[in-house]
Amino acid sequence: MYQTVVRYINDQNMLKPGARVLVGVSGGADSMALLHILQQRCMDNGGVLWAAHLNHSLRSQAGQDEQLVRDTCRRWDIPCYTKTVDVAAVAARTKRSLEEAGRDCRYQFFRELADELGADHIATAHHQDDQAESVLLHLLRGSGIRGLQGMQPVKGKLIRPLLCVTRQDIERYVQEHQLPFCQDLTNHDPAFVRNRIRLHLIPYLQEAFNPRIVEALNRLAAIAQEENAALDEMADRQWPLLSSWVEGTLELDADRLREEPAALQSRLILRALVEVSHQSDWSRDDLLKVRELLSKPGSNLILQLADDVRVGKVYHKLVFTQDLTDSPSFCYPVTVPGQVYIRELGMNYSLAIVPAQEWQPAPDTIALDLDRLASPLCLRSRQAGDRLRPLGFKGRKSLKKYFMEQKIPARQRNRIVLLAAGEEIYAVMGFMVTQPAVVTDSTRRILVIKARPDAKAT
Repeated sequence: MYQTVVRYINDQNMLKPGARVLVGVSGGADSMALLHILQQRCMDNGGVLWAAHLNHSLRSQAGQDEQLVRDTCRRWDIPCYTKTVDVAAVAARTKRSLEEAGRDCRYQFFRELADELGADHIATAHHQDDQAESVLLHLLRGSGIRGLQGMQPVKGKLIRPLLCVTRQDIERYVQEHQLPFCQDLTNHDPAFVRNRIRLHLIPYLQEAFNPRIVEALNRLAAIAQEENAALDEMADRQWPLLSSWVEGTLELDADRLREEPAALQSRLILRALVEVSHQSDWSRDDLLKVRELLSKPGSNLILQLADDVRVGKVYHKLVFTQDLTDSPSFCYPVTVPGQVYIRELGMNYSLAIVPAQEWQPAPDTIALDLDRLASPLCLRSRQAGDRLRPLGFKGRKSLKKYFMEQKIPARQRNRIVLLAAGEEIYAVMGFMVTQPAVVTDSTRRILVIKARPDAKAT
């Protein structure tokens, strides 16, 4: 299997000699095999390898999984980075499934760590059976060609070297090399849709229709990737001919757009919606509504979509804009200790100073190192150009990018409270404390901020 994976890496131009690779390692057989293979390849071709493990705090044996990864990396002389996240709490706060929240937390950790380490690539252990599950999942959801292409071998920094092998191949490799691994019992939980596809649907299709269904679905994904790339290339050629930004709004030439095939119309409209909203999860219904607007007679027609996006037909133009005029803007000075009532949100924030040795975490509170904070402090809404320093991130990240990574709808972003002093953001309330304010072993005084809704300050 090693040679098969190495040939695939070369065929897909995944890694150059001397590449610096961060490997996502859950501790399961797939990721342990990937780490073993990439370690051997680095020994053969040069390069730097790191391992990254995210503890999701979802299972009683999560700590054991993390320890297995740590111990194995120590024996194999591979630097290992771990992080613990309460994925269940993230899922509840963001109203997403555990699967979605876990995936987003993992990739956010991988991206930030890769940036900090200067990694060229992030490698994950997805294989052909995973690909088949992804294609079926998108098919059941009524996806278009983008979904049917499944997971790509290379997507930006992300690489998937095991997409050329099956789960059975990996199990044989693990047994042959006697690699340690852990079993994730949640993989057998039928509450997760992907598990039901793997445990029930694929075996049924293999028995009743096609014993090589995994191979067939991977072939479908490869075909869809080629055709999707062709459509993207066509859209890229047409985009500068029919799009323009005018005073903060995106305009498409409606006459030119009508001349394009329906599939290309949808792709260009999707690109316009993404550029205006910075959100990628637009549905086919949204695209059809805009296409219907394109074909309606008359001008001054307005379509209101999610994320405060408006699409208007003005004579020979389709105009895309994001209306955030209803979002509140506020800035309140902070006194410590004290209370701040944010009238625009109906939220009260109490601020107290607690000696580090007496502090205990509590719901709806955040804790910051008071002696590392500048003054004057304020609780405010976001401002243009805001940047922050997340924990574990090298340098600064735009607040807008952070909101996008957290999948916070644009219409909600002005309602998120920031603790700041000048241009330095110390906390995104309800989400994170930034690197300059995080509590450490040397912290002496802790600023504790507690949020309470619908209670004015006295």
